[in-house]
Amino acid sequence: MNSNRIAMRGLWASCLCSVLLVTTAAQADGVLVRTQQIPAASRTALAVRIQAAHKQHPEWFNGVRQVRARAAELDAHKRGRLAPLSPLFKALGRNALLPMVEMMAFEATPRGDLNDTAWRALQGGLLEAVGDLRDPSVRSVLVAVLDGPETDEVVVRAAASALGKLADTSDADKLIALARTPGAKHKAVLAGMGDCRRSAVATALGDMLAAHPDEPTARVIVRSLGSVGSAWAWKTPDVATHADEQAAVRATAARALVSAFSGYEGDVRTAASNALMMVDDPSTPSLIATARQGASAPLAAELDRLAERFARNPTR
Repeated sequence: MNSNRIAMRGLWASCLCSVLLVTTAAQADGVLVRTQQIPAASRTALAVRIQAAHKQHPEWFNGVRQVRARAAELDAHKRGRLAPLSPLFKALGRNALLPMVEMMAFEATPRGDLNDTAWRALQGGLLEAVGDLRDPSVRSVLVAVLDGPETDEVVVRAAASALGKLADTSDADKLIALARTPGAKHKAVLAGMGDCRRSAVATALGDMLAAHPDEPTARVIVRSLGSVGSAWAWKTPDVATHADEQAAVRATAARALVSAFSGYEGDVRTAASNALMMVDDPSTPSLIATARQGASAPLAAELDRLAERFARNPTR
């Protein structure tokens, strides 16, 4: 009897401890979102997994913290716009998933003296590394980032890309809805959603490009079409789940890109040409020939050069 009571007390204490830890986590904030922005069920499930990982593998968390600790140093010596934190997080492997999620959405660690570029590099690096792991359990965190107040181009684009890599129908629908919503996040979502290689995304991007937006927006859409239809990307195991959509995606992208090549000049036309090389769809020569019919002499000459370039496509 006494042994049963002791066991029950131990179980009760363990449960109480778990509840307290989950509740504490739910009240904290990460470097990307407030924990309360995550739906309760997902929030609790992630918190329980994070708690268990802390007990079993504390070294996983040390690695992620060490990368964060270098943010200011790397920012001070950066050569580009942002310090490259993403490769450091990625190098930690899949074991870093929960520690990164904790830092993104659960750990109430102050920003401290990190300046704007170091902070953005940290946020973007976490999102890019988590996105490459393609783990559906983080979907709610990524959606919370996109639905939240953050409008920074680096953060929103990385979040859109990470959600797109999950590539579920709900992910595609979410990105399409965001891309069709005017506002400060619009172009960043367009830029990131090219990593969602689904037929619905290719169609939506094509429709938005057919509406002939301003040149900066068109250029972003063109590049995303090149990404969504990328022949190389479709050969990778990461998109094998939706391999049955490959032909439709690449054909849709090629059709929209040839139309953009004809309808724009300058940087957009150049971007469309480059994207067509990436997509490398078999229908491209026929699409170019059709576009040439009735084209002005200068445009016909440009289309001829495009056809010649495609015939010797340097990406093959």
